[in-house]
Amino acid sequence: MFTLKLAVFLIFFMPLLSVMLIHTIYYYAGSKYKKVSNGNSATCQGVSILVPVKNEPVELIEELINALEGISDECELIIVSDDTYDKALKIKEICDSKNSDPTSNFTVRFIHGDPVKGSRVKALNRGVLESKYDYILILDVDSRPEKHFIEKLMMCVESGYDACVGRWESYYSTNTRLALSVSRVMKFTVDALYRGRSALNLFTFPLGSGTVFKKESLLKVNLWDEVIQDDMYIGMKFLVNNLRIGYVDDAVVKVLVPSSFESLKIQQRRWAYGALEVLIKTYKHLMKSNISILKKLEIFVFLGQYVPTSLFFLGSLVIPLMSLLLRDDLLNYGLGLMALSGIVFLNYAIGLYKSLIDKYVRKSIVIRTMGSSAAITVSLLPTIFVGTIKSLFATGMHYNVTPKGSYERLNSISYFPEFIYMIYLASISLFNLFIGNYVTFLWSYSIVISIIYVIIRANRLVKN
Repeated sequence: MFTLKLAVFLIFFMPLLSVMLIHTIYYYAGSKYKKVSNGNSATCQGVSILVPVKNEPVELIEELINALEGISDECELIIVSDDTYDKALKIKEICDSKNSDPTSNFTVRFIHGDPVKGSRVKALNRGVLESKYDYILILDVDSRPEKHFIEKLMMCVESGYDACVGRWESYYSTNTRLALSVSRVMKFTVDALYRGRSALNLFTFPLGSGTVFKKESLLKVNLWDEVIQDDMYIGMKFLVNNLRIGYVDDAVVKVLVPSSFESLKIQQRRWAYGALEVLIKTYKHLMKSNISILKKLEIFVFLGQYVPTSLFFLGSLVIPLMSLLLRDDLLNYGLGLMALSGIVFLNYAIGLYKSLIDKYVRKSIVIRTMGSSAAITVSLLPTIFVGTIKSLFATGMHYNVTPKGSYERLNSISYFPEFIYMIYLASISLFNLFIGNYVTFLWSYSIVISIIYVIIRANRLVKN
């Protein structure tokens, strides 16, 4: 029976523990991060800021234009809209109004795409081809660059990179418990996956918002392709063509995080599908590239990071049932493996705590954030699994824009998949308790508690 328990551990738990360990290493490596060398320019001369929009709140477009008011005269803002004619007309009126304002110091160009066959990728490609400058900054409509953001990225590119990525920090439109948790934990994610990986000289993937590209480099790789996760795909095209991407930790762009669980599910399903889709489409090119075997393996882990989470979800369905049928606690796999799991988890938690305590001084806030973040992650397991499976079997996925601002508040909330998952685990864990499978019971019940927390508390408003 130990062989079966070992197989359960290796298949359903070890992949996720490995990813947690790797992310912990990335986080601690971030202390060795060195700022990229500066170029010769400290201005934002010759930058086309490209913003693709479709089904976005108009107020966010106005806010973005206002947020970019301090840009140099030699910058242009290009808004490519695939909205319907009436919506596009409203956006065009906003752009025309800004251009007619004598106090405005930059140009806003409006391009109407195809409301039926248009896509984010087509909007990006058209915007690049119609841009007049040699550098392209990609922003989402909800992005809010901080002071000197563009200048710092421009200095990075001019120091010898083909593209440079800024640091994501978060803000939210509605102060729900979920928004607070996701917003805070983003710091650890960026510390590990960007600051830490950059410090280890690993390949930096561009972000879909907050990346400056050399126009000639984008043209060299034939621009973007029709995929869900276009930023990771263009990153792979840069990688296999030996193009360099830098990371600038103090170039900050604020990005809007979901405030509702339904919006977060839309985002995470798309990311889970898109990351694996990129790996499947590009792994042959990756294997033929001239980078080292270790770096190739690291890219596989990075793009496949949702697969271990999906295996963990599958294990949560299979293990309680198998334990019940075999009348043996499959999660009671011995002190050694349990200690190994505990050590990995504890070090990950310590890294997360240290990352958050740098910004959120109160220990109680950090601990609550860690707990709510864990509950939210567990509740996302069915969503991530669906996205991963759809990508694995290439069933296709429509690009659903994450609802933002006023659109998010109008979005209905459904907990049906999570409710079914919770009922299944609650029922089967009780049967395991009755026959003495205590470890399996406690593990399953912790997932049930997490889902209950999210259903009851995640979308609640927080006063402070």
